[in-house]
Amino acid sequence: MNNPVTPILTFLAGIGVVGILLIYLLFMPEKAEKVAGWVSGLLAKVFRKVDRTAVAFKVQGAINSMRSELLKNAPDLIEKKLRIRWSDVDEAEARLRDGECLVVMRRSDHHEENMAHAVMAYLPKALLSRARPYLDKDRMRAADLVVAKALLSHDESPIGALPIFYEKHLDPARAESTELKKKIGELDDLDLNGWLSRVLLAEYQVLGDALHPGEPDVYCVNDSEEFARWLHMLASRAPGDESSSLSYKGRYFRIAVIFVAQKDRFEREGLAPYRKRAKRCLYQERFDAVYLMARDANIPAVEALADDLEKDGRVARTSRYVYPLRQDFKKRKMNRERAIVVCLRRRLAPGETLDDPSLDAAEDLVNEVYEPTA
Repeated sequence: MNNPVTPILTFLAGIGVVGILLIYLLFMPEKAEKVAGWVSGLLAKVFRKVDRTAVAFKVQGAINSMRSELLKNAPDLIEKKLRIRWSDVDEAEARLRDGECLVVMRRSDHHEENMAHAVMAYLPKALLSRARPYLDKDRMRAADLVVAKALLSHDESPIGALPIFYEKHLDPARAESTELKKKIGELDDLDLNGWLSRVLLAEYQVLGDALHPGEPDVYCVNDSEEFARWLHMLASRAPGDESSSLSYKGRYFRIAVIFVAQKDRFEREGLAPYRKRAKRCLYQERFDAVYLMARDANIPAVEALADDLEKDGRVARTSRYVYPLRQDFKKRKMNRERAIVVCLRRRLAPGETLDDPSLDAAEDLVNEVYEPTA
């Protein structure tokens, strides 16, 4: 004998959960709004979580991508990738963990605001995290702002993110103090030349690696500031001005710069004068790093000079970066498009002999060395 319940169960199985729910609502209309509210609430929670996750991935993906592009032709100064977590906090917070920088912040309905605020929470933790204790706090705050501006000026950044960054972060910082405004301007001048990430912050990174985990002292902070001011003086000199010192000797920074810029001289004498000057800096003057620089037509000369010098026994390692100049360089400086920076890092060895027989006493590329006052 057939079970009378079987056809009912078969029918219910056929129409599924949705069908059963519709029949229930049809026969119990007074329950319809209550059930609808429950279903809507459940769906809202599910889709809200999905939306929040999607927005987080969108923000962190864009910033991590811009970070990679910014550092494509520069040292790896931003050490951690960004990860976003939404929370109802008054101010964004960032902390380093598990090889990444976790930013906890309040989510905005506007993608541009999320981008601007996330970048400014991210950089103070991820940019030169080991070196910061040994550097001036205002200088590094200025560095965060200038690097953030570079990130948000990237093609992948949403159009409205940069104006929000100016309104909420850069303009208030400029108005906060004359000294901070001055340091922002100095670092922007360095960024215009491509020297912020490739020279100043690169040397700060070396300092942090050398002094970590020791306690900072007043000397390293003061020397890092003097070095920044000297480099800015060099970056802001007018074309053809050769009055500024091309060398800096402080307690923690010993840096020399060689410009390959005199095309007629290079065509007449070749690399010999520049090679001699670089070797003198490494052997006799004991500069820890020698930077070779040029723009446009002189880039191949610096590459050839670097190829020759990187084989030298006093050169521990070289770094070379060929990069496009910032688009406003032509208007502010001169009609140039590309530049090169090569760093020759001197090998430090106990008991090293600093005399090179190939160097004679005559040296027509020597400039007065800038030494900060104690």
